[in-house]
Amino acid sequence: MGVSTLSWILTKQGRLEDAERVALTAAERIEPGFRSRPIELSLWGILLLRAATAAVRRGKHDAVDELLNMATAAASRIGEDRLDYATPFGPTNVGVAKVNFLVEMERGAKALTAARAVPELHRLPPTWRARFHVDRALACVDLGKDDSALRALLAAEGDAPEWMRYHGTARRVVAELRGRERRRTSPVTELADRLNLDG
Repeated sequence: MGVSTLSWILTKQGRLEDAERVALTAAERIEPGFRSRPIELSLWGILLLRAATAAVRRGKHDAVDELLNMATAAASRIGEDRLDYATPFGPTNVGVAKVNFLVEMERGAKALTAARAVPELHRLPPTWRARFHVDRALACVDLGKDDSALRALLAAEGDAPEWMRYHGTARRVVAELRGRERRRTSPVTELADRLNLDG
């Protein structure tokens, strides 16, 4: 989990190659076998998703697909959502990650299809659910579905209102939708007011 955290920090710093490398090196070192316990599969899957996060931001889409397939297999083998060392992993988390990766790869239609298949979203922490809804909103905006994007943003606000107030991507999407709104008062302008967006 220390390596997972390091990979996350490196990703946030923009050191994507390092982030991918440290996660993959650790994942290869602990790669599970047929008799591996669920916690071992979970830790391996978490590292794969960290590596995939860095890879998608590097534009390595084939690598993302391969890492996601392996993480999906690990989650399927576990068969349920787990929370190990305060980090969720299982079918739900892998489904949410898949949506995020598809949005990052600008595959909006596939992202929305994958979002409908995410099981038991309620098992994730509120901020993780909110991020999932923001990803849905991004996919909708890319496809010109502003009403659906607004519904997704309102779901995110419902799950984690304080998180929404400070999350840069969420604020940017709300500002973009508000910029296209012709009415002075509407659900999107009200959301923008709640987020204290200027202008």
